[in-house]
Amino acid sequence: MKRVLGLLAIIVLLFTLASCQKDKVEIAIVQLGTHTSLDEINQAITSKLEDNGYNEGDYEITQHNANFSNDTANQIMQILKNRADVVVAIATSVAQAAYNVMPSDTPIVFAAVSDPVAAGLMTDVSSPNENVTGTSDEIQIDLIIDKALEIDPDLKKLGFIYNPNEDNSVSNKNKIEAYCQTKNIEFVARTIQSAGEMSEVANVLVSNVDAVLVTDDNTVASAMSVLGDICVEAKKPCYTGADSLVKDGGMLCVGINYQTLGEYTADMVIEILNGKAISEIPVKVFNDNLKIYLNEDFVKNAEIVIPNSILEDENLVKITK
Repeated sequence: MKRVLGLLAIIVLLFTLASCQKDKVEIAIVQLGTHTSLDEINQAITSKLEDNGYNEGDYEITQHNANFSNDTANQIMQILKNRADVVVAIATSVAQAAYNVMPSDTPIVFAAVSDPVAAGLMTDVSSPNENVTGTSDEIQIDLIIDKALEIDPDLKKLGFIYNPNEDNSVSNKNKIEAYCQTKNIEFVARTIQSAGEMSEVANVLVSNVDAVLVTDDNTVASAMSVLGDICVEAKKPCYTGADSLVKDGGMLCVGINYQTLGEYTADMVIEILNGKAISEIPVKVFNDNLKIYLNEDFVKNAEIVIPNSILEDENLVKITK
């Protein structure tokens, strides 16, 4: 009983301190967990805000990491709800936690939410109807699969790995499955719920498909190097939905640069701090001016032939470790 009372006293003290210390405008950046994609976004947001003076004087930036735990994300939001002036939520589940916990008058700016409508954050990305907006890394499923067919016109079976607890991944799974049907490609999906499951699941899947595609799943991203090595050894292409996943071991992606997405997210925060209403800031969906990211080491080690139509594309970005 004494231990319980002690913990309660600490919690009360933390909330009391949080409510009292309001001498600065707090921009709270909450990141789902640590991997290359999310780190790049956070760094870009933070750098852009700092370059514009939003971590000095009357402003401060605070950093919070949920360590891939939805419970922790909710606990962070409970602490922030009485003190944060703007919440920057990096990844879908963190944005959902902010939306469910933060007061309706606290602006929420999300980053890298691939499907904000499916995530329940709004009904229309072009006209935010609540105090939430942000940037979407909507995966261009058709462009990626079209590139896969360009590399291997005989592609008949495509594997997909995802965490069913991530709404963005479920949404992408449905889109991939639907597009595969239009191309007469058999779609084979397998699930993981922790990065530690990747090796076993990937080894079985890769041996039974012609290529693998992963999107912006955070659990997969945490084990991307494992998946990449397995695909290289099997000499099977591994397509991804993010440039950072190519850097971490994938073969090819058609998409955006996460640094650009982070900088755009920071611009939205600055607009809000300058008095612009969220209803006037539509969600930015990065679906044009896309690059082709190619991991040259993967291609060489897996002995995969990339056609000149891709190698000579002006939008190609070659990545070498």
